[in-house]
Amino acid sequence: MNRLVLQFAAIASLAFSFSCEKVIDIPLNEADQAIVVEAVGRNFVGESFIVLSKTGSVYDDSGFETLTDAAVTVTDQDGIATIFNHDPLNPGRYIAPTFAATPNSAYDLNIVTDDLTFSASSTTNSIPELDSLNYILVPPGFGSKDTTFLLFYNFVDNVAETNFYRIKAWANGKADNNYYIGDDVLGNGQATSAPIFGTEIKSKDTVHIELLSMDEDTYTYLSTLNSNINSGPFGATPANPVTNIDNAIGYFGVYMVDTMSIIMP
Repeated sequence: MNRLVLQFAAIASLAFSFSCEKVIDIPLNEADQAIVVEAVGRNFVGESFIVLSKTGSVYDDSGFETLTDAAVTVTDQDGIATIFNHDPLNPGRYIAPTFAATPNSAYDLNIVTDDLTFSASSTTNSIPELDSLNYILVPPGFGSKDTTFLLFYNFVDNVAETNFYRIKAWANGKADNNYYIGDDVLGNGQATSAPIFGTEIKSKDTVHIELLSMDEDTYTYLSTLNSNINSGPFGATPANPVTNIDNAIGYFGVYMVDTMSIIMP
């Protein structure tokens, strides 16, 4: 079994109480707003999207400002451009219902908004293949009063490639929001079997698993994002994740995806 680096995201917080309180105005500097990009390509038709917004002010708790008038294009290595149009039902989200990414390809993202241009590139490997899902019974008393299941996903790494992976899981349609990411640095070409720890799985549950292959830039973004989430109140000062987009926050990642589902007994 090869090493698959699993990183779990957890948000820690501290609650402080005081016997008396006083409002103090601190002269904070207003930072310039930055463009935030979440650009995701997938090898299934209609499942790719780009979400655009702006960072907020330290004095404004109304949330991110969405961008609805951008020109968004994804161009493949053969020069074929696909326009992603704004979805009026989801402000800030851009879609291309007929687009599907292909394996062993390169893609360029171009965004024009407010007279500014943002660009990024992403590449794909072959489509990964989930071999199987299996499970073991976990008796009551191990974090649950009921008998639960520990689900394992299994696949074989492609020896001809340097691969970076992410696993995503859903139980009865509810997403497991932990980060399960890893590479094949110490196990190129070997079989991997690893569990989904972050979701309680019970009898009759339907569990859906995705195995995603990504390029190194996307992996670096997700790794640094996860490190920030996991830093906790006593960790290093969080910084913006390492991005592959010029002059913006976020990332452009094109994934090759395989899926598998199981109904627990």
